[in-house]
Amino acid sequence: MKPSSFEETFTLWLDGRLNSAEAEAFENQMRERGLDPAAERAGGEKLHRLLRENSPAPMMKHTEFFNRQLMYRIEQERRDEARPEASVLSFWRWLALPRIAWAGIACLLIAGVMYKAMIPTSGPGPLDQSPYFATVVDSRTFDPTVSANTVYNPQDNITVLWIDGLDYLPADFVLQ
Repeated sequence: MKPSSFEETFTLWLDGRLNSAEAEAFENQMRERGLDPAAERAGGEKLHRLLRENSPAPMMKHTEFFNRQLMYRIEQERRDEARPEASVLSFWRWLALPRIAWAGIACLLIAGVMYKAMIPTSGPGPLDQSPYFATVVDSRTFDPTVSANTVYNPQDNITVLWIDGLDYLPADFVLQ
């Protein structure tokens, strides 16, 4: 394995993993960069010693469980990489939505069906004729001298409530 960067080669050089020809070439490269190989080795060894003394690795609890979980994830990734149809199957992953999402979708669907069934949006009657409509339900008056009648003109699509027998009120009259 050939190191790809200066840092990797430096680490291999500090650990003594380079053969003599590679080590000599790397030390020449360090001199070209203006670094002293002896000082760099001393500094690296000092740092290595300090790290070993002052930052011991914590003891891991439940190592078997950790190893099993790690191996399971590695196996999963290998299987996913080996499957060419993994991208096709990712389309169907939306089916694995949580139950709360499916419940929300079902509620919206039920509400839409109930709206369509209970609230008429088309059909015969005033809804087809105009978006603005009114229905006269009762045209009774409590004064026997006053009469009220409804007149509908289908040609103009208008209903008029005709009230006869009221006293005349001038236009400038203010009701109180």
